[in-house]
Amino acid sequence: METAYLKEYLAFSRTLNYAQASAELFVSQPTLRAHIHALEDEVGAPLTVKRGGALELSPTGKLFLKKARAIVKVVDESVEECRAFAAESSSLVVGTLDYPPFEDLLLGTIAAFKEECPGKHIEILFASGTYANVESVQAGKVDLSLFVHLRNRRSAGAVEPLSLPEGIASFYLETGECLFWMNRTCPLFEKERISAADLEGYTLLLGNSRNMVCAGETASDYFAAAGVTVEPDNQPCANYLDLYLSGLGETFGVALAGSRSGLRSSPDIRIFGVEDFSIPCDLHVLCDPQRLDACGSAFLERLKAAALAR
Repeated sequence: METAYLKEYLAFSRTLNYAQASAELFVSQPTLRAHIHALEDEVGAPLTVKRGGALELSPTGKLFLKKARAIVKVVDESVEECRAFAAESSSLVVGTLDYPPFEDLLLGTIAAFKEECPGKHIEILFASGTYANVESVQAGKVDLSLFVHLRNRRSAGAVEPLSLPEGIASFYLETGECLFWMNRTCPLFEKERISAADLEGYTLLLGNSRNMVCAGETASDYFAAAGVTVEPDNQPCANYLDLYLSGLGETFGVALAGSRSGLRSSPDIRIFGVEDFSIPCDLHVLCDPQRLDACGSAFLERLKAAALAR
């Protein structure tokens, strides 16, 4: 049943005159009559009767008038309530890379945000895997995203500034460690300790986002400094698990220390570090501020403050 038809019926019932009601409603008389007839068809009874040349509401019409008023009132109140809620709420999709410290920070910030702003509501939807990159933020697939930047070997321990597309903002979260993964098909899987030299000639399997291309080059440079050649191979993938499962033979990849992705508990995936060097990786949070509504922007500021206070 159309709410608009009910509102027209309320207006019509005040005069029981199609000409006056149609003028008040800015619709034609044939249109108004058709809408009233549509209501009668749904009810299954006439809503008006003609007595002495004038229209009157039928007994059914009087009952329907009472119900229509109640329905319209509930609908109008519901719309207003939802509009007010929408103005004070936001739903954010966040690329977390299954990194527990970031997920914990998000959950803690939600709790603090609700306590500090009881009239506001924030919803967080976790998007793991390949959504954690610049391209996903640019395309609007995620609203916020963890971003891992492998630190250049020559950076002397300093956090490197990010080079980001116009409109994409970031803030620093923390510095982690880049480790590596291999699956059971790798000849080194059972080797207790792995050196860079053990990986000579191996393929470094990575996703094909712009950041992963740079990560391959950076990791290769660390190996080169140790006198070892590895060959980056950037492949498209819907989820990083695809890479873990597709790597065959003399292949390995990069993994963020502390990330879950189901890897540490898997007997067929090994997470390891090489003895010769460690690769620090700086973790940042990316967003497109123009895509955030007022509530989302307020939450982002609270998240920044929480990250800074860690």
